Amino acid sequence: MNSTSIYQKVFDIHDQVMGTIRSMKIPPYPAQYKKIFDKLFLEIADAQLRKDQLDSEQKVVGNSKDDVTKYLDIAKRSVMSFTESHTDIASVAHEQQEYIDSPANTLENYIAFNEGLSTLNKNLSDELEKAQSKINELTLDLQETLSSLSTDPLTKVGNKKGFMEDLESVIEAGQSKKISMVLIMIDVDNFKYINEEHGHLAGDKILYFLAQTIKSMIRTVDKVYRYGGEEFAVVLSRCDETQAYEIADKIRAKIEKSNLLYSGQSVYVTISVGVTIHQTADTFDTILGRADKALFCAKKSNKNCTVLLDC
Repeated sequence: MNSTSIYQKVFDIHDQVMGTIRSMKIPPYPAQYKKIFDKLFLEIADAQLRKDQLDSEQKVVGNSKDDVTKYLDIAKRSVMSFTESHTDIASVAHEQQEYIDSPANTLENYIAFNEGLSTLNKNLSDELEKAQSKINELTLDLQETLSSLSTDPLTKVGNKKGFMEDLESVIEAGQSKKISMVLIMIDVDNFKYINEEHGHLAGDKILYFLAQTIKSMIRTVDKVYRYGGEEFAVVLSRCDETQAYEIADKIRAKIEKSNLLYSGQSVYVTISVGVTIHQTADTFDTILGRADKALFCAKKSNKNCTVLLDC
């Protein structure tokens, strides 16, 4: 079974899941979606598709292990390099102490003492500089590794893990009061058709373009994440209801007016946008549920529109 047929079979199951969710009027929370998807997958999937799912899951687990291994390796090297650097510093410091403790009874000894101490001071300065350089290098490595754990490799914006962690911290701060935070959920319209018509490479390039376009239209204090597939999440801080809608719809309009070309062919791309604002005592599920509901309303309203839901 080639990758195209596997992709099509999985999307057929996805379409059936969404049809079931709509017919039963169930909010499409991830847990609800997974429950129905798993049930249909067990009923429909053939042996080859089951094997592909297992291989895919093992790859995800393997990638996670690789990330953790890389993190631990850098941490281990940090400790070892720090220890080695400080051993060198301690050695020079010990030599300095021996010079200080040694007598300088004669002028000749006194001159030699000063020259030797000056050399040791320079050695100590060099060792301190080397130690700081190693620390800076390893700190940078560690920061890059930590960043990669919460970055989507395709679009170069935050991933679902980063989104969940960041939103949870904001939600925690808003347990006893309403805060000026806005959640925007964005879904690419007819993305399945785009992939079928222009190929998956074109689809990947479009996802990258969308992510970077959204990022360019928000402030540096705000964040965009690839939530999954062709869906993005945006978290805006210090933003009221009117500003939230204006920003979200400007993003939608910008995408609609973009003249995208792939292999000499024009690719028309639009997005549907759901917006909600933080309410006192919101949980991760309640605010995400409202944003998903707003997005669902946008999809139902012939797509390529922005819907705000504030309660």
